[in-house]
Formats: sequence, C-alpha cells, structure tokens
Amino acid sequence: MLLEVLLEPVRRGVRLTFEDQGPGIPDLQQALRDGFTTGNGMGLGLGGARRLASEFDISSEPGSGTRVTYVRWKSV
Repeated sequence: MLLEVLLEPVRRGVRLTFEDQGPGIPDLQQALRDGFTTGNGMGLGLGGARRLASEFDISSEPGSGTRVTYVRWKSV
C-alpha cells in the first residue's frame, strides 16, 4: 500500500494505492457488484470503497495481479 497526502489550494485529500502480484480478478464487473464475495464476507468491499471514493480506479488481469487507486477529497 502507498499512502499519499494531496494538497491543493481549495481541497486536500489522500490517495491510497494497493497493488499485488496475485492471481488477479477475472471479472471486475462482478467483483464490484454488491453481495459478490469469494469467501464468507458480506460482499461490500470493492463496491463500498468505490461508492465512498471521490476517485476510484481498478485494473486487474488474471495471472498479473491487481491495482486499486482510491482518492478521497475534502474542501478546505
């Protein structure tokens, strides 16, 4: 995980970048859908993070890992 503090004249925020070299996510649309889980969770992780973010980006390919970038802004 990489944490960055973002400072602009009229807003401030944080950018969180999560990256792994795992198996990747074969179907991103399904993984972002509420209720989808590969385990025993509630299935709100990626979809919930996307809803709370000011900016959200995810890229993943099977066998190549996943990268999620989450930005949250607040007006100064």
